[in-house]
Parts: sequence; C-alpha cells; structure tokens
Amino acid sequence: MATYKNGFKKQTAEQMLLKVIIGVILAVFAIVLVAFIYDMATKNRYYSDYTHITKYAEITTQKENTTQIEDYIVYIYQETCTACDSISRKALAQTAGILKDGGKVFMVKIDDVTDASTKKEDFEELIEDDVLTPSIVVIADGEFHEYVSGATEVLALLESINDGTYEPFNE
Repeated sequence: MATYKNGFKKQTAEQMLLKVIIGVILAVFAIVLVAFIYDMATKNRYYSDYTHITKYAEITTQKENTTQIEDYIVYIYQETCTACDSISRKALAQTAGILKDGGKVFMVKIDDVTDASTKKEDFEELIEDDVLTPSIVVIADGEFHEYVSGATEVLALLESINDGTYEPFNE
C-alpha cells in the first residue's frame, strides 16, 4: 500500500466506504438508544397521566364510548401511603408498558372517591377484603377477577400482566 509524503497510508475507496457505513450504523444506533431512553423517561410516569375513577360503583363498569371494556386493571393508591410512594416508579413503569401493549389501566386515588360512604361496603364485599393501598383490581371478560394488595404483590401482578404471562388476559 502506498503512503503519502507525511507517512499516512492511502485509503482505497472500499476502505472509505466501509468507514462511512460503520459511522452511519453507529449514528443510527445512538439515535435509537436516545429515543428509547427518552421514551422510558417521559411517558406515563405520574398518576395524573392516567384516567382516574372517582366512584367505587364505577370500578367494575368502565366503558369506552358506550361499550363495556372487557379487560382492564384498576390501580388503587393513596397520597399519604408510604408503600404506594416506595413502588410508584416501578408500578408506573409497568403500567406504561401495559398501555403500550394495548391494555387498559385506570387509577383510583382513595382520597378522591366520592361515594365511599354509600358504596365502599359493597365494593369490599365484592373483593372479599378491605380496600388497602397499594392494590390492583383485575377485570377480565367484563367481570371482577382478582384483587391483590401490598407492594410486593402489586408489582408481581403488574409484571406478569406486562410480560404477557397473566392467564386471564391471554385466554
């Protein structure tokens, strides 16, 4: 291979083309990586990004237009709940993933429920437990399916739904 007067080697057209192709591939990879990180950091990271339900009576009867939604989850939280606060980032990341896959997620902020004095007992009878935070209510095929509470159980359920391994949504 020939060299220039200053000692630099001459490059063939194929070598230059290879360097350009590698540069373009690296630039595209960097752009995709930045877009992925931005997407993970910005979408649905706050409770306020979700549709909120304000009545116990409406938790099991969510509609889109006039049609009953068949499969969805309801995440129940409270502003003063330390367990809710400790898992909020992970839980909201999981619910964002569920939304990306076409799932439906609704939120209930216990402090904002307006029919607690008249409908809370009916709801607790349905779930066969006290309403605790954080918790998840699962509606599958238009019917109440499951209620879980506690930080660990909520995160495990959200992860299984997000991963596509939760059976009621995969039948």
